Amino acid sequence: MYTTKISEWELIPSSFDMKYELFDGKLEESYNFCLDWMSEHSKSFFFASRFLPDDQRRSVAALYAFCRLTDDIVDEAPIGTSKAELNQSLDELKTIIDKLAHGYTSSNPILQAFGDTVKRHNIPMHYMHELIEGIRMDLNVTEYTTDEELDLYMFRVASTVGLMMTHIFLDNPAPETLERAADLGKAMQLTNILRDIKEDFERGRIYLPEETRKHYSVDEGDLRGEITTDKLQKLIEFEIIRAKNFYARADLGIKDLPPTAAYTIKVASQVYGEILNEIKRMDYQVLRKRAVVSKLRKIILATKVRLEFLRKI
Repeated sequence: MYTTKISEWELIPSSFDMKYELFDGKLEESYNFCLDWMSEHSKSFFFASRFLPDDQRRSVAALYAFCRLTDDIVDEAPIGTSKAELNQSLDELKTIIDKLAHGYTSSNPILQAFGDTVKRHNIPMHYMHELIEGIRMDLNVTEYTTDEELDLYMFRVASTVGLMMTHIFLDNPAPETLERAADLGKAMQLTNILRDIKEDFERGRIYLPEETRKHYSVDEGDLRGEITTDKLQKLIEFEIIRAKNFYARADLGIKDLPPTAAYTIKVASQVYGEILNEIKRMDYQVLRKRAVVSKLRKIILATKVRLEFLRKI
């Protein structure tokens, strides 16, 4: 984990010139640091990103690393760190982001690369602010009552990432394209939630909405056990359908992307969506083991998507 002590993230005034050599000197090292981080922490995204042009791939890696770093401010905070201190850190990060967008760079390699990415692709600042507020929800909210509350959380922590990626791929994305990107973020986040029910519960978080749990008569005892009960299985089946609906809507926007980006996002969507199929294959026993898509399966899915794209050319 890279240091999340914000006081160590020195900000340095600089002039940003679009003619500046993109991967010159220390900036290139910062982007490579982000690529290494993505490789280590997200095999699926790193795998899918291999098909992008180098400049877009590096920008996606910088975005991923920034999101991971932001998340770690809360999830990897030293024991004993108070909520007040963590909220202050998130506020400070907002200030840092605003400065990065207005001509500052940073001694932190992730922030240096991400700041460069934000400026190059004119990524709107409010996406980053929403992302931080989503991380703040993880700090202050331990469970959700309704689907609407959960959808807001998923929009903030995941849809915003899809929106920022769309700006990396397109100069002026259409509103409909952005809406479909937001759907893909929700699809992937809901997939994470279903995969990580046990891990999240052990950390004191329940993302499955209370209303839905009551409908299926699922209580904390069902989440605490080692075996998926029939009640919990029915709830998971319902949420899998909801996630697949998000994936289906997201698929409609992929055609609006440039070919390499469309292929990359389609592969990422297929690989991530396969986690839901893996949950089914393991008889919904998400409390016993983690649903993982094998490297061979990822290659098969990527090959199928490639053949699909070739048939359309």
